[in-house]
Amino acid sequence: MNLSELLDEMALLALPDGSRVVTIDEARTELELAKKHLFNLQSLQDQAHDLTEELEILVDDLPPHHEHVVEVADQLGNLVKEWQGIGDALESMGARIAGFDPGHLEWHGVVDGYLVLYSWCEGEDDIEWWYPLDTGINSRRPLVEA
Repeated sequence: MNLSELLDEMALLALPDGSRVVTIDEARTELELAKKHLFNLQSLQDQAHDLTEELEILVDDLPPHHEHVVEVADQLGNLVKEWQGIGDALESMGARIAGFDPGHLEWHGVVDGYLVLYSWCEGEDDIEWWYPLDTGINSRRPLVEA
């Protein structure tokens, strides 16, 4: 069954650019890799925070073209590139990060003919929740499968 048979045209218009709709099986197949990407991004976020703080201190005392300032700025730039690559990988599998602490991943999916978000949070073993697009994580509902 294709997507157009499951959703009406208006629902497809609500889909953000670059997003794709996946089945729950597809999301579950990608879960382990998506979690790995999330954990890498959590680490990169911490590193970027530390480098940003260091850079702020350095620019107070050193000229902008000082070799140490340039080195830290380059490290920060490399983290941004790595971040973008991981973000692109997540997007290609249909996943998106909805939170970092705790980690929260989402996939656009279909439940009972409606476009929804499948939801996984750090500490959960599997994707067992979903919620309507017009609500938030606090409105998660159990994914009941036939």
